Amino acid sequence: MGSNRSAVSVIGLGAMGSALARALLDNGHDVTVWNRTATKSEPLVELGASAARSAADAISASEIIIVCVRGYAAADEVFSPSGVASMLEAKTVFQLGTGTPSEVGDAAGWFAAQGGSYLDGAIMDFPEQVGTAQCQVLVSGDREGFERFGWVLDAFGGDIRYLGPDPAASAVVNSSGLAFVYAASHAFLSAAAMCDASGAPLDLLADVVGKFAGQMPPLFGEYVEMITARTYDSRNLRLASGAENLEAIITFGQQAGVETSLFESALSSFQAAAEQDNGVNLAATFEVLRQPET
Repeated sequence: MGSNRSAVSVIGLGAMGSALARALLDNGHDVTVWNRTATKSEPLVELGASAARSAADAISASEIIIVCVRGYAAADEVFSPSGVASMLEAKTVFQLGTGTPSEVGDAAGWFAAQGGSYLDGAIMDFPEQVGTAQCQVLVSGDREGFERFGWVLDAFGGDIRYLGPDPAASAVVNSSGLAFVYAASHAFLSAAAMCDASGAPLDLLADVVGKFAGQMPPLFGEYVEMITARTYDSRNLRLASGAENLEAIITFGQQAGVETSLFESALSSFQAAAEQDNGVNLAATFEVLRQPET
């Protein structure tokens, strides 16, 4: 898809942006970096990067621009100064920060109006995994831009996935994935509160949850099969037993003095799914969540 070396500018040098810049340097690219706090450039300059004096200078230095700042409002500030927009013609911008699908759509439209190629992406791992074989990167947007410069992303990991020309596709998957991560973290912390309030060892809880977590990927695959077919059969977890277990969990949590609203919300969804009578599997709850009553 291209040569083995290219000039790349990285804008935004937080933990993730710095990891991206280091990975590019490790792969032999000519890297220009810029951050609002200039001192964050110094460790990368020691590794061979060039420090730009401004975001505009970073943009002018390379044909490929990687932006990794906190939120799209911060990204807008990077490109809003006078004269910057005119510099974007024929540039390829990979936005690897976090944004909502609607923000991605607005950004893609703006960059297209400037004559630039825009792709939005998400790093699906922590900064420590960037540059390793297991790191996964999702990217979507301008197909021509990806075909021309997507190979540069190989520096970041061994699993680079192009999701198609819809620029918001990666943001949709990333946001949905993070929804699971934060909900699962909330669930674990709620369980930890119950154990702690009852004097049970938290390290044992971690082991038990780890065992359950190891069983989840095949279960998720079954859920996807059932959702796709809209048929919720009797495999594994059932709605009736799930509701009964949650009722007991809520009672236990309340007796332990622990906040139980997370489980109460889940129980409400399970009960609504049972009333809809779409099937006996817990996966039938999808129909309640996908088309909630208005």
